Amino acid sequence: MSSRSRMNAIQPALTLLLGLGLGITGATGTAAAGEGGISPQPAGYAAKRLPLPADILPSCMTVRPDGTLVVGSMDGDILLVVDTDRDGLPDAYRRWAGTLPHWPLGLLADGDDLLVATRGALLRLSDRDDDGWAERWTTLSDAWDVSRDHHDWTTGIARWPDGGWVVSPVTDDVRAKGVQGRHYLRGKAIKVGPGPETTVLAEGLRYPTGWATRRDGAVFFTDNQGQQKTTCEINLLVAGGWYGYPSQADPPNGPSTAIIPPVVRIPYPWARSVNGLAFAETGGRFGPLEGQLVLCEYNNRFILRASLEEVEGQVQGACYPFLENLLGPLCLAFALDGSLYVGSLREPAWGGEPEQGAIYRVSYAGRPAFGLKEVSAHSDGFTLTFFTPPEPGPAAEAPRYHVRRYRHVFRGSYHSPPTDEQGLTVTSAALRGESVRITLQEPLIPDRIYEIRVDLPGANPAMAHYTMNRVPKKIHHKDTENKDSATRDD
Repeated sequence: MSSRSRMNAIQPALTLLLGLGLGITGATGTAAAGEGGISPQPAGYAAKRLPLPADILPSCMTVRPDGTLVVGSMDGDILLVVDTDRDGLPDAYRRWAGTLPHWPLGLLADGDDLLVATRGALLRLSDRDDDGWAERWTTLSDAWDVSRDHHDWTTGIARWPDGGWVVSPVTDDVRAKGVQGRHYLRGKAIKVGPGPETTVLAEGLRYPTGWATRRDGAVFFTDNQGQQKTTCEINLLVAGGWYGYPSQADPPNGPSTAIIPPVVRIPYPWARSVNGLAFAETGGRFGPLEGQLVLCEYNNRFILRASLEEVEGQVQGACYPFLENLLGPLCLAFALDGSLYVGSLREPAWGGEPEQGAIYRVSYAGRPAFGLKEVSAHSDGFTLTFFTPPEPGPAAEAPRYHVRRYRHVFRGSYHSPPTDEQGLTVTSAALRGESVRITLQEPLIPDRIYEIRVDLPGANPAMAHYTMNRVPKKIHHKDTENKDSATRDD
């Protein structure tokens, strides 16, 4: 019997008894291949699969203030992942709440409570009598409609600076055309609270599964490619913004307002289903990637990362490969010790594979390996920063650097292949410490993605894709959190 069938077979009374009994499930079931194994290591990082049974199906996760990892399951349960033998590696789970009417795609710790984004509502779950079971469920908002479509989700959750919470009922593609109802909130970023109100923050979203609030309060989200969304992407949430994907209530071409461009466009070969998103804000415990974004890619089974900078008032940046050969990354969260939990699963409706799940923990190994860490733009080229200094000889050879630019244009089909592709000429490469400044013969132009490859011995990663929304002028400031490190093109 599948885990979903087991969920349907449990009666409410039995569910309550199981919850009050605080039964703990350990790694006694049959796990997927590779349980406990080490995944291939990116530059200076190691991934360990937690010794949990394969029937854990993580769809969302968060870390509580006491450090406990909490997982929302495709079974509709909320699970606490625990370390029973106190060896520092969580090895079992127990139910804390359930069973939700549909699997959740957003989870956020709020003190001792948990906020959960389900298909039909944003809920607050509370354990008021401190017996280890959430007996109180409070609906914070159910202002949107629901359907029976398998892809009818509500995603989230991000903290908004005023104390509200951001969620998004996904595009109304899941509704039959012309169906009347409360689907006007579909494809919107909506804010719930801090009072009783539910308000629209932004429009034009498709399937924005990953949400993250940066330390300065800025909210970012992923969205998935398809139709007008020509690539998977990372976006900065701007109140009043329009992000390009029309809903049924919109005119055919969307509202008459400019589209807010993604801060990072992710190339199609790398990403077809981007999901969980988190900032590495760990006080340096996650190593040299502090401040960068990490994000899940389900189809290709890996984790990507991204760096951001501010150019002429516009946030933009680059994406890089990070960690490969995971089961099917869907959600992630940083632990208090600076390690990264990654929830992965395979599900029959998404690729026809047997249902199974896994959680990995990614840690900094303490010493960086050689590879491309960050790309930043200049008026006539790029600066490539590596984890460790490159060899001076090869690093100064311009032919070792390859730059190509392209863009995606929607012409009515589901997938928009790259167009206007152009190879560029690198005329010089200047090494300074851990960075190489490359200059291009051709002028940079906006609204393009720049693929940058380096041919340096041992470099991993050796490729990045930079989203050029605006071309820098003479003075270039990095992301707003790092304006003390301005770079001049003299």
